[in-house]
Amino acid sequence: MSKYETSRFRNVTVALNTPFNACGDIDLKAAKALTRYYINKGVKSLYVCGSTGEGFLLDDNERKQVVEAVTEEAGNEMNIIVHVGTPSSRHAAELAKHAESAGAAATSAVPCVYYRPSEESVYRHWTTITEAADLPFFIYNIPQLTGFNLSMTLFNRMLENERVAGVKNSSEPCHDILRFKEAGGKDFIVFNGPDEQYLAGRLMGADAGIGGTYGAMPELYLKLEDLIRRNEIAKAQVLQNKITHLIYRLCSFPSMYGACKTIIRMDGCNIGDPRLPFLPVDEKDPAIITLFNDIRATIEEWKNV
Repeated sequence: MSKYETSRFRNVTVALNTPFNACGDIDLKAAKALTRYYINKGVKSLYVCGSTGEGFLLDDNERKQVVEAVTEEAGNEMNIIVHVGTPSSRHAAELAKHAESAGAAATSAVPCVYYRPSEESVYRHWTTITEAADLPFFIYNIPQLTGFNLSMTLFNRMLENERVAGVKNSSEPCHDILRFKEAGGKDFIVFNGPDEQYLAGRLMGADAGIGGTYGAMPELYLKLEDLIRRNEIAKAQVLQNKITHLIYRLCSFPSMYGACKTIIRMDGCNIGDPRLPFLPVDEKDPAIITLFNDIRATIEEWKNV
């Protein structure tokens, strides 16, 4: 049972893109501007240096600088969850300790990537991270990228750790959300991971969501969450269908991260292009122009629903 109060994490949580300048270096001024961009749109929580944040393409010092810039700009206006996952437990613990000193609200981590560790190894990896900082910790389960799928045996073992406050579940079966929520209890936070099934995840018991495509259209996810809370599920289903088709189009470009960054830039916040091996998307591409216009039109259509 977690010792932390967790209600503040029941939000649409944008997985933050890391801004880069024209030389490919992190752009801290743009990171602050992007944080303010989301505050102005009504977003209450950010997930920093995760998959969408190209965290594994940053060195430890870069990750620390991004966290410092974001937490400084966010102040008390946002909850900042810092992804501290690295292949090395030692480095992950160092990042967790830094996140606490920078004023983050929580940490999160995938299991060790590249290697295929045992459940005992993953247990010790995550436990080492929780011991490094007195912050809520959110397990990050994304087996399609890590090759490690969180079992109920390991999950129940992690629940014995009072710093484990929830799980970001990006596995594709919705019933995983049901299992984690039932085992974790009402105060345990389950984040829906797959953006295409935000509504389904919420209906299966997720308390909130964290997603990478949220950044390109936060207004639509905020509206979707609003409809769910109002129990207007039929309307929520229609909006989820629209969002999902927009996601398919984002994923049709050489890089979804590149497409999202271009959409954000076209909306007035220049955060540069992704780092290689992710590819940029030219804002003069007719397909991205059409997609941007369709996103804005959908936002306008649903604004007063």
